[in-house]
Amino acid sequence: MPILAFTADHSDSVSRLEWAAKNSYALEFSPDPLRPDLLPGSVLPFLRRDIPVRFHTRYFGWEMGHADRHEADKALEVHLETLKRMQGLSEPVITVHTGLSPGIPVREKHIVDNLSRLVEYAARLGITVCLENLRLGHASDPHNIINWAKASGAGITMDLGHALGCSMVLDSEITPLEIADLFDSRIYGVHIYGREDERGHHPIMDLKPFHALINRLLQTGCGWWTVELNDPEDAAATRNMIEDYLDQAYIFSSRKRPGQEIGEPLRRAHGTKRGGSNPRQVSGPAQ
Repeated sequence: MPILAFTADHSDSVSRLEWAAKNSYALEFSPDPLRPDLLPGSVLPFLRRDIPVRFHTRYFGWEMGHADRHEADKALEVHLETLKRMQGLSEPVITVHTGLSPGIPVREKHIVDNLSRLVEYAARLGITVCLENLRLGHASDPHNIINWAKASGAGITMDLGHALGCSMVLDSEITPLEIADLFDSRIYGVHIYGREDERGHHPIMDLKPFHALINRLLQTGCGWWTVELNDPEDAAATRNMIEDYLDQAYIFSSRKRPGQEIGEPLRRAHGTKRGGSNPRQVSGPAQ
């Protein structure tokens, strides 16, 4: 059964970070590419609360596949430094990208070469690198993602909002289920939320259209799903909705949380606020 993580970003307000610390089962943290030295201290408040943390390099402008080899290697160095700083901190998994800044020209050879170098360096540190599919650009083609992952040895973080909104899905060339089939055993993380557009990520309003996709993702054995929503109310509501569905589909879980016995119902394992005892209770942002 997957753990459902929330997100945190180096630029988040103090109140948002406090809310995440109080209400998260796990976190996916996005560091500052300009200050990777701050990474360990940034996640320490979560680690002190025994909240597992993975990492997510939302490094706009730092394109490892840049057509200019010098710029590509500069971007690689920023990612390598991030790996160095995260070594030994909680979950040794990082999600990376190519194509976050659509205006930057890329060369496929640079993408594969630098992703391979990143994966090789990460392996020496005991870290797993995952490549994320995007909604727009060259990384929106799932065939590109699987080919680059295989060529470099990377895993894949499947972003459902990006998959649902990419042109190949909108043009009925492929379905999200077929993308999951394509990625299959390489899926090491999932980003789950309703949809993405120019205004950002939106919560899930009705989970029924996601049921088949959720069932397929459960078959991959991927144990980490990130509810990629910044707004606390949206994140909590979407997580609760997913939990309710998992409660119905899977009555018992072998995954144990603090104070939970093996085999207790999922609702109790998932639905209790950290430090509290009321199911589904989620506190608002600190003021």
